[in-house]
Order: sequence, then structure tokens, then C-alpha cells
Amino acid sequence: MHKLLLAGLLVGACMSCGDKRPDNAYLLAKVGQGEITAADLRTFETNLKTATRRAQHRDNLQTLIDREVLLLAAHERGLQRDEAVLAELAQRETKALADAMLRRNVEDKVAVSADDIEKAYARPGWGEKVSAMEIFVPDQQQARQVQTLLAQGEDFAAVSRQFAADPYYGMHTGEIRQRAYSPFDSPRDLAQAVFALPVGGATAPLPLHGGFVIAKVAARQRAELVEVEDGIRKALGTEQQKQLRESYLRLLKWDLQTVFDAEGMDIVVSVLQGAIRSVDLDEAQRQHPVYAFEGLQMDVAEVLEAVRPAGRLWPEATADSVNEKLSESHFPTRLMAHDARRKGFDKSEAFARSHDLALGNLMLMKLREQVLAEVPAPTEDELLAFYEEHKHRFRSPPHAQLEEILLETPSEAHQIAAQIEAGAEWSALARAHGRRRNAEDGLLYVSQSQAPFWGEAWMNAVMNAELHQLQGPIQMRGGYSIFRVIERYPEIYYGLELERVRNSVERDVRERAEREFFNSYLRDLHQKYAEQIEVYEEHLPYLDDELVQN
Repeated sequence: MHKLLLAGLLVGACMSCGDKRPDNAYLLAKVGQGEITAADLRTFETNLKTATRRAQHRDNLQTLIDREVLLLAAHERGLQRDEAVLAELAQRETKALADAMLRRNVEDKVAVSADDIEKAYARPGWGEKVSAMEIFVPDQQQARQVQTLLAQGEDFAAVSRQFAADPYYGMHTGEIRQRAYSPFDSPRDLAQAVFALPVGGATAPLPLHGGFVIAKVAARQRAELVEVEDGIRKALGTEQQKQLRESYLRLLKWDLQTVFDAEGMDIVVSVLQGAIRSVDLDEAQRQHPVYAFEGLQMDVAEVLEAVRPAGRLWPEATADSVNEKLSESHFPTRLMAHDARRKGFDKSEAFARSHDLALGNLMLMKLREQVLAEVPAPTEDELLAFYEEHKHRFRSPPHAQLEEILLETPSEAHQIAAQIEAGAEWSALARAHGRRRNAEDGLLYVSQSQAPFWGEAWMNAVMNAELHQLQGPIQMRGGYSIFRVIERYPEIYYGLELERVRNSVERDVRERAEREFFNSYLRDLHQKYAEQIEVYEEHLPYLDDELVQN
């Protein structure tokens, strides 16, 4: 009864609040000359990932207030006039306009039907999956060593134990990665490479994550349409987008009456090849057009910047290779952005809001850069303390080498175990009866970190079994396992003397120091601008009111 009475009082209170809603209920805060409204908060919360975060209105409002406070400091430093900020803003707006035209003329016109998907599924390979074992190594020298050993017939798992590294930290783990690919999966180079091989074939080293990966095809199997339908739809959509984009750009070049200047291209090629130094170009040469369209032009200086990152030479450069490089991104972006401007997209209210938001973001990035430049470098004691606290991240877990056979039933497992006890050859029994395709000779290398894959019970048995003693059968995923451990290796911790470990620790310690320093800076700003900050927290209960929202 008391609960019902309390609920009634709360409802009545809310109704009373609703009757007295202030005229400025939409206003949540003022910072300097700027206002934060209910609509601003809702827009911000729409982009948050979880419902819990979206419901934390006071914390989210504080985030918007913090942004405005930082913008006060950025304006005070004159960052709205910073040359680097304005140059980056111009590039981003050009890209945004080009993207808008791409959506309008390309992406919005893509349509993949169920019939298209079924026809693609019938293509050779599109209805298949390839299971692959992968070795990641951090540099080209190790990639060549792996490739040489495999070419000499060395076992893939044994080579993995010697070379495989973690793709993120680059530290040695000895673990094989296992993945299944469809022909249209990413990374495309890797997916296409494994699909071109028979079972047992291995790829050449392929660049990935700043290192190299070597993959061996373990199995090929037919995939049901439901398994690959989404991937096929995405791949077909990408094909359609490419064709529509090419058609749109061809039409645009014709419509804008694009003109190519061979003399300007000759200057570009000469600089790229090293025949002329860019610093020796006079202003007329730098401004000489390479392409011109509808009153605008791409001059020598712009083309050089677009195709020559970091000012490097390009000895084999030709007019064709430069055009190919331009066509990847720079030239289409310029054309589409110009098309957007001549059609007035840059005059819209939405673009103006986007401009203000982008300028603010770039100012805040520059401000953060300037503030964090004051953070002192971490000391050796700080690095050592962090390493000791997070030592578990820099280890190679315990692992074991074993002979193992996976059988379908416990009775079959007992029969095979009896034959082994009687002296039968393990590898022959594994080839004849084992269910593991990637361990035909019965040899396995397993790591404690793989317990979720193999099963906790089986992994515990492996890590605690006496060496060379037959164990099992033990039930696990896929059947019943019998095994004997040949060798076990303890966990290994990698110290700060290893460059990759030191770099990782230095990065994390610096990030923590920067976070604490910047938070302290923000607190100081709140005190500095306290008189310019006014928060209407009492208006938050009206946030869901449609009238306030609008």
C-alpha cells in the first residue's frame, strides 16, 4: 500500500513538473558564447554504442561541456587561424563533398537481389571455404627463413613453434593461427592466395599487420549458402559500386571538359625521376597545369604532393604510372568535390554544421598535441614498475609436444591404445584411424593459452601427464583422445631488454601519463573559465519531451 502511495506521489510530482516546464527547458548549459541544448545531447548520445552509456545523461552532458571548455582554450591560443588546422580542414571538406557525391551517384544506386546471390554462389569457388593454418612473423628475414624450411619439407607446426609471433606485440609465441576463408573475405590477397592452393599447399610470405603471414591450406569444404550469403552480398555490392563509380567519373570528366597538359606532366615525371630537383622549380613551373577542368586546375605542385609521399624519388615514374596513382584517390576526389560545389552542396545548412564541427575537432586535436608536448618522458623506474605490474602480457605460455590420436568412440580409443601398448607404430595408427586432418602423423604442439579451443579437462591432462606415458581416452570436442607427452616447456617471460617489449611498455606508460596530465589540464581550465560556465542540470528531466527536443 505504501509503495502504491509513493508511486502515486511521484507521478503527481512529475505531472506537476510538466505543468511548470520552463520556457528554456531545451537549454542544458552555456559555455562562453555557446549553448548546449537537449538536441545537442541527443545527437551526441545517438552515436554512443550502448544503451547504458546513452542513458547516462549527466555524464554525457559533462562531456559536451568539457569540449566547449577546451574550445575556449583553443580559441584563446588562436588555433582557429592555425595554418595546419585550416589546411587539414580544407582537405577534409573536399573529401566530405566527394563522399556525398559518391553516396548520391554510386552507393545509393547499389541493389543486390536474391537471384544475384544465388548466381554468384554457383560460381567456381564462391560456395567453398578454405581452412588455413597461419604463421605470423614480424619481419622479412624471418619470413624467408620460414619459407625456406617449409620448402625443405619441415613440418608446419614445428616451424611455427620456432618462429610464430603475436601480430600485435610481435613477440614469439610459437602458436599457429587457424582461420577459415571465403574467396571474397579480407584480407583479399591472403584469401585469394589460399584459394589458389590445393590442400597441403603453403603461400609465399604475404604482408599483414606490419609483418608477414605464411598460410598452409588444411582443408577445403563446401559451404552452405546461408554461411556465405552476407559475404556474397557485400562482394557483389562492391563490384556494383566499382562499375557505377567508373561510369560516374567518365561522365564527369566529359561534362567538366577535363584537359590534360603533357608539358606539366613532363615536369612532374622529371622531378619524380630525379632529373630535376623540386626545390629548383620556379613558381611558373610549380603552377603549370597538369589537368584543368571548368576553371580549376591541378598543377605540378599538387600532383607531386599527391603521388610522392615524404618527397621520395620514383625512378621508374612515367606519365601512365602517375595517372594510375592519381586515379586511385586524388583525381576522383577532386572531380567529385568540384561537382558537389557547382551543385551547391557546400552552401547547405548541413555542410555549415559539418564545417563548424570539423573545425572544432581539428582545433581540439591541435590543442591536445600542444598540451601533451609538455609531458616529460617516462623514467626507467616508471617503466620497470609498469612492466612488473603487467608482466603476464609479455610471456610465452607453457606448451607441450605430444603424440595424439583422436578417435570417434571410447571403444575404438581403447582398442587403439591396446595396440600402442603392444608396440604398434604411433604414426601409422594416426594415419589409419586419427580424425585430425592437420596432424596426420599424430604429432601436436599445444599451448596452455589454447585451452578454450582444446578443452580445459584435456589441456590439464596434457600439462600434468608423465612424459612418454600413454594417457586416455579423454573425451573432448570431436571424439576421444589418447596421447603421450614427448616434451613440456615452461612459460617464458620476455624482459625490457627485448626491444618490442620496451616499446610496448613505453607506449602504455606514456599514454597513461598523457591521460593524467590532460585530465589535470582540463580541471584547471574549468577553474579558469568557471564564470563562463552555467549548467541547467534541472532541465535534464525534460530531455524526453518532444517539444524540448524540437
